[in-house]
Amino acid sequence: MSWPAPADGAAAAPVAKHAARVAAAEAYAKACIAGHDSSHDWWHIERVRNSAAALARQEGLQLAEQQLAELAALLHDVADHKYSSAPEADRARLAAFLAGDLGLSEPEQGAVLYVIDSMGFNAELARQQTQQQAQQHEQHGNACTQEQGPGQAAWEAARQRMLAVVQDADRLDAIGAVGVARCLTFGGRFGRVLHDPAVPPRDGLTQEQYIDKSAAARQTTINHFHEKLIKLKGLMRTEAGRAAAEGRHAFMEAFLKQFHAEWRGEA
Repeated sequence: MSWPAPADGAAAAPVAKHAARVAAAEAYAKACIAGHDSSHDWWHIERVRNSAAALARQEGLQLAEQQLAELAALLHDVADHKYSSAPEADRARLAAFLAGDLGLSEPEQGAVLYVIDSMGFNAELARQQTQQQAQQHEQHGNACTQEQGPGQAAWEAARQRMLAVVQDADRLDAIGAVGVARCLTFGGRFGRVLHDPAVPPRDGLTQEQYIDKSAAARQTTINHFHEKLIKLKGLMRTEAGRAAAEGRHAFMEAFLKQFHAEWRGEA
């Protein structure tokens, strides 16, 4: 759905009003993820919220943008396709919650939903596929551009800033020591084989392959590092996020090196 841009950008909510919205979002998220394992539990959301807030301050987001980013961070897993049997219905309930319970304006609702819809790795794969198609069109002289008015362009820039900090925060929680622990927990939760040298990681993973639960079940936990987690450092969108990712990525690489050495009986 396309949402209108606010005439003068989003206005920050009064402190008490935002605090009430945060409390409602926390309660809603906790209810929605009650059945999740500890790789995607409340503590994951809390870490993402805290990291997003820190990144937002470091990146100089306006207060209104920080508030909407916090709501998106709190609610980003309530309709997760990995756990939900009806993600579209869950997303519709989330949209109703934003409009009704939180009382967000249409542009604010659109911003929060845009961040949530765009931040996952499946959305990243879709973006890459679309980008490749656009490049092919350009090579054949079929490029098309859509002009935006000043207000629309400014609002789009704000949405991208909000997406960047929440997306980077979520990606940071997927790498490093916490990321290793979460990956192993997730694999165990869904009964995946830990490692099988006869099952190589998939190259050129598409969005369709990534969200196919039956195909994912045939993959191994260690392959998830190579198919996704090792790639996240190169996908970070903020300067602060890229700096934070360096040490976490190095830890993950060291873990994989040690794991494979032990697997082969060489360590």
